[in-house]
Amino acid sequence: MKFEILNPLDVSDWNTRLSPSSGESVFNTVEWARTLCDSYGYNPCYLSRRDGDGRSTLLPLMEVDSWLTGRRGVSLPFSDFCALIGLAADNVEAVVQELIALGQRRKWRYFEIRNDQAVPDTMPRSERYLTHTLDLTSGEQANFERLESSVRTSIRKAVKLGVEVTFSDSLDTVRGFYRLNCETRRRHGLPPQPFLFFKNLHQHVLAKGLGRIATARHEGRAIAADVFLNTGRQALYKYGASEAGSQHLRASNLVMWEAIRRYSQEGYERLALGRTAKIHSGLRRFKLGWGAQESEMGYIKYDFRRSEFQGERSAGSENGYGFVRRLPLWVLQWGGRALYRHMA
Repeated sequence: MKFEILNPLDVSDWNTRLSPSSGESVFNTVEWARTLCDSYGYNPCYLSRRDGDGRSTLLPLMEVDSWLTGRRGVSLPFSDFCALIGLAADNVEAVVQELIALGQRRKWRYFEIRNDQAVPDTMPRSERYLTHTLDLTSGEQANFERLESSVRTSIRKAVKLGVEVTFSDSLDTVRGFYRLNCETRRRHGLPPQPFLFFKNLHQHVLAKGLGRIATARHEGRAIAADVFLNTGRQALYKYGASEAGSQHLRASNLVMWEAIRRYSQEGYERLALGRTAKIHSGLRRFKLGWGAQESEMGYIKYDFRRSEFQGERSAGSENGYGFVRRLPLWVLQWGGRALYRHMA
């Protein structure tokens, strides 16, 4: 059977076509595809094939066409990992060859698969990340006891100091998160995502019941917030932000704990904490502190100019860009609007 190119935005029952396992990832849904397309103008070209034995293979893919960084295929932009459907050792080669043929026709610089599921070890990885997942099925008491003692202490301190956490999917809550996110990204030496992205995330994902924002407040002021996405039996921690001057209140710890409690009570089985670059030792410690199971995930990248798979590159800096921390927020926000779509 031949592959076909699908656009989930043109398929009315896209989500119902996803298998139970693939439906565990919000990144496979039409809502996430629409968010990326409306925010950054990417072209969906999902690679699909149904074999004679009834098995389906699906590789979610977006074409990023940038005058600044070139044209390429990415599976998927701004998604921590891509849940590949039906990919197995016996059909990896066929998928890869179809991707190479598609990229040659579309004149891509490269294609990138952000998951090395079922990919043989002989194929080079361009990057390697860590993933962390929490089991939510053990019950609240067991979940709390699994935390490192310092995390439990921080949660109790936040509660004692009067920090309160609420959950919402409103646009006003998105605006509050965006304010904190801009400050946090500047501290990390990085530009923030454009507000248009979060507005679309609200319209297409949060407002459809596929996510929520947990916000910590102290004396009525929002001081920390996390964005969570959810579908099937799995929730995902996607973005976190906090106010620098309120770190002593340990609000970020309480936000995460209240999300764990809420998702566990609602019957979700897992909370994925997203990808972590190996050089980000602080973020890794934070995630391990919740008792998460750690795994390694590789990316696969094919360079069309060299007609070869790219090997692993040296790790970058953990500290972002120093000059960014000195820029006014309005400059960073303008930079995010102008440049983010080129960074996928």
